[in-house]
Amino acid sequence: MFKNNYYIYTLSSFNIIKFLTMKLPILILAFNRPEETSILFELLSKIKPDKIYINQDGPRNNNKKDYALCEKVKNIVINPNWECKVFTKFSIVNNGCRESVQKGISWFFEHEQKGIILEDDCIPSISFFSFCDKMLKKYQDKDNIRVISGSNFQKDNIVGKGDYYVSKYAHCWGWATWKRAWKSYDNNLSFWDTLRKSNNWSKLHENKIEKKYWTKIFDKVKNKEIDSWAYVWQAAIWNDNGGTVTPTKNLVKNIGFNENATHTISTKKISVFNLSEEINDEIIEPISEEINKDADRFVFNNHFNGKYNFWPWRIIYLVIIFINEPKTFMIKLKKKIKDKF
Repeated sequence: MFKNNYYIYTLSSFNIIKFLTMKLPILILAFNRPEETSILFELLSKIKPDKIYINQDGPRNNNKKDYALCEKVKNIVINPNWECKVFTKFSIVNNGCRESVQKGISWFFEHEQKGIILEDDCIPSISFFSFCDKMLKKYQDKDNIRVISGSNFQKDNIVGKGDYYVSKYAHCWGWATWKRAWKSYDNNLSFWDTLRKSNNWSKLHENKIEKKYWTKIFDKVKNKEIDSWAYVWQAAIWNDNGGTVTPTKNLVKNIGFNENATHTISTKKISVFNLSEEINDEIIEPISEEINKDADRFVFNNHFNGKYNFWPWRIIYLVIIFINEPKTFMIKLKKKIKDKF
């Protein structure tokens, strides 16, 4: 066994298991998922962070199941099996995704200058933590970098020769940022009308389909037809011409996608990105720190579905989902009809 500033290395069989001495504060965004929360805390027990902040949304009105599940989550998060400081913000009412998360992150940055943010279903690899730590230090004073992401949606697409690249997309399945960046978050999206008419908005997107897609998304978000803090955050980053450090390996797996998931249709599609990897301790720098347009084009076409968001391609996409995953498709359809009426 031997150690350096970041790791204690233990040789076990053919593997080197890395345990991080974790000083960076972590915010956990929780709700009503004790099973996923337990898995996340089991992972955190390996790195033993000194400080964790817990933001938990409250149970939905008249939902007895929510009350029971939220209590189970509370019991998990206030009793970590390692020595650390735990700060909690438990809501007694249900604020919804957008309000709860933005309040939680804002509360976090009332006390910290930088840190890691994890939703309860986002399970990082061990090297995710050192990657965030190093990138937060490296880009501390570079205002154009707003996010350090742990997610990579490139499948087997090779992006450059470094261990990370800069993207315009702020993937937030396990990420880190600074207080100085979060100050730009505007929950009301009050800048959107100005941004959409600007030259920057036109230059940001390569084609009309991409521009149309994001214009439609942000219109719905501003009108509160979509309950998403992540879209608000993405818009705020683009409004400031910001970018995201993105690893060339996927460092976070999302275990929250199933037939009852809120924001996805295809569970098979998402499983492609549901494996986490480790990244080398010695991080290889990219040749360029400019936005990688090729990588972002791939993400828009494959992760955000590109043209398949619009007629007639949307029909083709839904038919494919129906053929490949009929059970998931019908569950989603019933939920959509129920929400409508």
